[in-house]
Amino acid sequence: MAGLTENRGVRQRPEEGFRRWFLNEYFELIIWYDRQGGDVTGFQLCLDRNRFERAFTWTKEYASTHFVSDAYVEKGVSHLATGILKGAGRTVSAEETQRLIAEKGELDDDLLAFVVEKIEGYNVREGRRLLPQ
Repeated sequence: MAGLTENRGVRQRPEEGFRRWFLNEYFELIIWYDRQGGDVTGFQLCLDRNRFERAFTWTKEYASTHFVSDAYVEKGVSHLATGILKGAGRTVSAEETQRLIAEKGELDDDLLAFVVEKIEGYNVREGRRLLPQ
């Protein structure tokens, strides 16, 4: 299990704030900031990218969401097809959260803690606490 690496070649558009992008074989994490060095305005964590992809999204403006992808496996089309996020994706499992922690790689400790806090908040809101206190 390789740790997350940061894609430092992310295209930045000043009118859209600043983005950071981390990924490995299982996870993809995109973090949005109001500006470089500024506050986090949101993130999207994609899980199980190559099999049963789901995306957990948090933004300052909206409640957290967790969607499943109608990826090629479900539709029976080419692996090159782009899945569309739809429906409720259940809570993020304790195993997946622990895996993110174990595979943090180049992800800053404070960002990891922030992402895990938002996942845990969602899980509690959905009725399942997954990480020990």
